Amino acid sequence: MERAFIYGDSLLKATVPDEDMHYRFHLPEVMAQYPTDRLEVVNRAKMGATVTKGLSLVEHDVQRGMDARWALVAYGGNDSDFDWEAIAAAPEQEHLPHTVLPEFIEKLRCAVQELASAGVQPVLMTLPPIDGQRYFQFISRRADGGSILRWLGDVGRIYRHQELYSDAVAALAMTEGLPLIDVRRQFLPMRDLPRYIAADGIHLTMTGYRCLFDTLAGWIRERL
Repeated sequence: MERAFIYGDSLLKATVPDEDMHYRFHLPEVMAQYPTDRLEVVNRAKMGATVTKGLSLVEHDVQRGMDARWALVAYGGNDSDFDWEAIAAAPEQEHLPHTVLPEFIEKLRCAVQELASAGVQPVLMTLPPIDGQRYFQFISRRADGGSILRWLGDVGRIYRHQELYSDAVAALAMTEGLPLIDVRRQFLPMRDLPRYIAADGIHLTMTGYRCLFDTLAGWIRERL
């Protein structure tokens, strides 16, 4: 039987906000839809994880000895995010994302090289799109939306900034000669995309997770 590791954030734990915006993990019911007789999946995704956490997990697992054919490394969503309360408190100041783009690329490169050196095939994936308007409304529940908007310039910048990180992942896959699962491409053509994205604008609905995990499973299936 083959084995695959998954390194990622709350998306790879099938996290959905409920009506009160409390997060619930639905990974077991999502994974139950896929056969387990030919592939064992070790899911190392962590809620809120950035590539910094991902790199330390990869280093830890490689040090212990990894027996796996593939490892999906899927970060960028939390890396591209900001401290919105700090922005609301001082919209005239400069604010950096949790991981600036050059550092994100470098740490992602380190993680995939670490895996390759251990004989594990690293696989990258683009990020599912977010709904910037919904996310703006979500963060405005806890911080002053007017101040945040003054810093942003326009709400569309939220979407564009996240896309920068997705594009950086695709570019790294090309320069490093790595397999890339283009998840974003599955979502973008959809006419009814809003029903795939959760109410907070950044997670997916159960329909969205089915699309995400079907895309990942389809890639694996072709190679088993």
